[in-house]
Amino acid sequence: MPDGLLSSIYNYLIIYFVIFAISSISGMFSERVGIVNIGINGMMVIGAATYLVFTQQLYTWFGSKSIGTSPWWQIVGMLFAMICAALFSLLHGFATIKLKSDHTISGFSINLLAFGIALILLNIYGNNSKAPKMLVEELRWSVKDSKGFIWEIFSLKTFIVIAVIVVSSIMLYKTKWGLRFRSIGENPQAADVAGINVNSYKWQGVIISGALAGIAGSFFAHSFSAAFRGDVNGFGYLALAIMIMGQWNVGIIASISFVFALLYSFAYTTPNFYLNLKPLRDLFLVIPYFLTLIIVIATAKKSHAPAASGIAYDKSKR
Repeated sequence: MPDGLLSSIYNYLIIYFVIFAISSISGMFSERVGIVNIGINGMMVIGAATYLVFTQQLYTWFGSKSIGTSPWWQIVGMLFAMICAALFSLLHGFATIKLKSDHTISGFSINLLAFGIALILLNIYGNNSKAPKMLVEELRWSVKDSKGFIWEIFSLKTFIVIAVIVVSSIMLYKTKWGLRFRSIGENPQAADVAGINVNSYKWQGVIISGALAGIAGSFFAHSFSAAFRGDVNGFGYLALAIMIMGQWNVGIIASISFVFALLYSFAYTTPNFYLNLKPLRDLFLVIPYFLTLIIVIATAKKSHAPAASGIAYDKSKR
């Protein structure tokens, strides 16, 4: 086995797991209140684009390399991306909750709009439509092995993904808020009769979904800034598939995210260490998506989505 292959797979495994888990849980929060969020990809794009622009401007404003590249700015940039994506998600909420539009059409519109906004930002702040160079260092603790290869021990992204998984599980399954939240996606009419403000919970679901997608987008931008061209490699769509396979359950979603992160990290890094496989890089990267398609088709009949998912809520119909 080539030197450095294991450490490379391990480090990319963490990156992909964080992105997949957070973005998939993002979609789950939306669907748990009956809002299908095809626009996860677009919200991730907004998070990634605003994170890149914000961190670049920090470097420009401070000028000093020691201050402008401080890894602590990653927290500020992540929060900025989270807020921007949450605000952007209000468009999807307005279309689906207020106007009662088709959720799928609204989601695809969100994706197209986000792509356009990202391209505009890249043209203004980037270099010939390329993403600005990532100047802020990553907030992490890592060690070198005897051969000089880096192994990540702990970082901001691992802390955030653990926090998202734990807090989401507690909020959804251990609190009165979570019980009410989940009831909206199953039977909003019954929830309304019980005195629950259905639309308020729907807005909360959409905003939480947007905020988490923005966080996932910021981690994508920090890890793959050179590859950002106004999209996040379609990871938002993969997140939807993981969410469906995870049956809208936080624990299962996290487990499946780990499996796909392992597949993707292996497919991404292996061709770099075996020159004869380099021409097949794109084929390797297709494998996770191909497996996703097969699994989704195989489990389609056993899938149990929230009963009211994708259905516009009309208070007059009880």
